[in-house]
Amino acid sequence: MTQDEVRGRIEAFVADFHSRWQRSGKSPGMFAFDPAVFQAWADELADLVATHCTPGVRTGQEGALSSSPAHHPSAEQITDVEVDEDTATVRSVIQTAGNTTFYYEYQLLRGDDGWRISHLSTFLDPPGTPLIDPARAEALLQSATPDATLPDLPAQLELDIPGLFTAGRVVAPFGEPAPLEVLHLGKLTCASGVLTVLDLGSVDAHFVPLARRIMPGTYAVEVATAAEMTVAVRLLLSEAPAVSWHPAEFTDGTHGVGVDAGNVAILDVGSLVKCQAQRVEAMFQEHVERLMETPGTMFGLAGEVADAVMVSSGYGDGTYPCYWGLTADGSLTSLVVDFRVLAENILRTSRVPFQPGPVSTPELAGHELQITADDGSFVVSSRGEDITGLRVLAPDGALLLDGDHLGTFITGGISSRTWSPDAPPPPGSVLEVTEYLGYRHI
Repeated sequence: MTQDEVRGRIEAFVADFHSRWQRSGKSPGMFAFDPAVFQAWADELADLVATHCTPGVRTGQEGALSSSPAHHPSAEQITDVEVDEDTATVRSVIQTAGNTTFYYEYQLLRGDDGWRISHLSTFLDPPGTPLIDPARAEALLQSATPDATLPDLPAQLELDIPGLFTAGRVVAPFGEPAPLEVLHLGKLTCASGVLTVLDLGSVDAHFVPLARRIMPGTYAVEVATAAEMTVAVRLLLSEAPAVSWHPAEFTDGTHGVGVDAGNVAILDVGSLVKCQAQRVEAMFQEHVERLMETPGTMFGLAGEVADAVMVSSGYGDGTYPCYWGLTADGSLTSLVVDFRVLAENILRTSRVPFQPGPVSTPELAGHELQITADDGSFVVSSRGEDITGLRVLAPDGALLLDGDHLGTFITGGISSRTWSPDAPPPPGSVLEVTEYLGYRHI
């Protein structure tokens, strides 16, 4: 009877959700925006939660209208019901109209008014799916070595990493003075000696570890903030000061951590590779909510021992550099992720004749910069992301084109912008190119 009651609550929730979605949750179209429509959907979800859930539960559909429902009584199938006294877990699966399969896990509590949903998680992988297969897990752990080469810093970087963690220093990330605050988050245990830095919201089987292995141990974690913005996070491997800094290279040769979900996590790879995919997704969903109230949170991937730390990522999505700090004897003393909140770009501007063909100026040679004429239009293409600005100037200096007003098409690492002027630029016109060289701390 108890299992039937639990199942009945989930079935009622699914049916109620679908009815409300039909009334208020359908997307009105790509370019339609009416605040009243979003408010109506928010009101429906609030009433749904009040009817079926404990206070504060989120459905995962807040703020999102959709062309197909997240829950449908004829499509969502309950696959498992577990009851343990006054708690229960229900798992279900649904294949949406877009042919995407979602797996749900409902946590329920029994109170005076019966069973209510206390938490709802959504997964893309079925229960029991390992994040990574054992053979690849072992290969990843072996790919990090204690003597991996540490690249030199690019010459155009002017770093003051200790300054990022000088508590009380007055900075102005948004133009208004604010003190730097340094918070001790706790201690992270890395039993395997192999670390990775990644966005926990988009981790999959293709992640890679840092190339340099550390001594297994437990290390303090600090996060620096200013004006409620995360400035940097560091793992302190010793108390000795760093006398030099090096890019923290991953085993695939990259130096930065890419972010798509507003967070950066430092993790023990030995624990991560033992996780099921749903475990990682659940950890992300749980702890990303905590980042709304705190700059960082620590947790255990494989148990109660804290082997992971997750912080909000400065300005949000992007790519952020990681650095190893070395002591005078060459040993590692810290790992730092710099969110470049207290930084300004170092730029260089060059001017070259505006004419079709490759740009062979020595200082621009590494960008594969080229101008291609195409039936009255001009395509300016370059490799990579370091060219940050393009302008075309007439011989008298008048602005003919600001490249920021053009769309950018990227394929195979080549960025292309197409300019279709009313008339060709006059002879003697120049292409002004702005390059990103590096950055300096402020």
